[in-house]
Amino acid sequence: MLELGDLEHNGVAIIDNVCSRAELIELAKSIGKIRTHPNGEDVFTLKSSDGRNSLPGTLSNIYGLSAFPFHTDTAFWGIPARYVVMGMFRKSQCTTNYISLSDIAGAVSRDFYAKAEQSIYLVETFEGCKYTSPVFSRNRVWGIRFDPNIMKPANGHAKKFHGELLAAMGAIQPKKVHWDGDKAVVFDNWKNLHSRSAVNNERREILRIYLEG
Repeated sequence: MLELGDLEHNGVAIIDNVCSRAELIELAKSIGKIRTHPNGEDVFTLKSSDGRNSLPGTLSNIYGLSAFPFHTDTAFWGIPARYVVMGMFRKSQCTTNYISLSDIAGAVSRDFYAKAEQSIYLVETFEGCKYTSPVFSRNRVWGIRFDPNIMKPANGHAKKFHGELLAAMGAIQPKKVHWDGDKAVVFDNWKNLHSRSAVNNERREILRIYLEG
């Protein structure tokens, strides 16, 4: 269904005519091993809501139906999920937006990644607190984690890195996924930051699967 080499080259793959949960799972398994979320689910249905019944501190809880900021999914994991597979079978006016790290690289200073390597963040979730670096690597592939909802700069390098990253994202025109029904999208979660536009007057449901690197 999908050549992994194409995904690794582009960082994002959009697949039409994915019409069911079973087909989405088949697609995910053709790419890699499904990684269970801490909530115990392999396939999670994200439903738009005002956030009042969402877990404290989550994007849904904080932003409700408003737009979500750009972020890395599972930034609180030791190594974030490599790929995020999303599927939606009905039309939605709410877009999924993304910015690649290659685009960010063209909008930052030469020492941006040096700042990243020296940065320390405090990660705070409902499960607890820990310190982490925004950069990581596995099997000679490196990535950047960023989630302004749970990650707070904890040293001077992180404050400079954080500010420069936000400025770069503000200067880049993000790409958009328009959900027009029976569609799946696969993101390289190490090489892209993604967000969501505001949800207006619709019941939006999207399926999400995490894959290991």
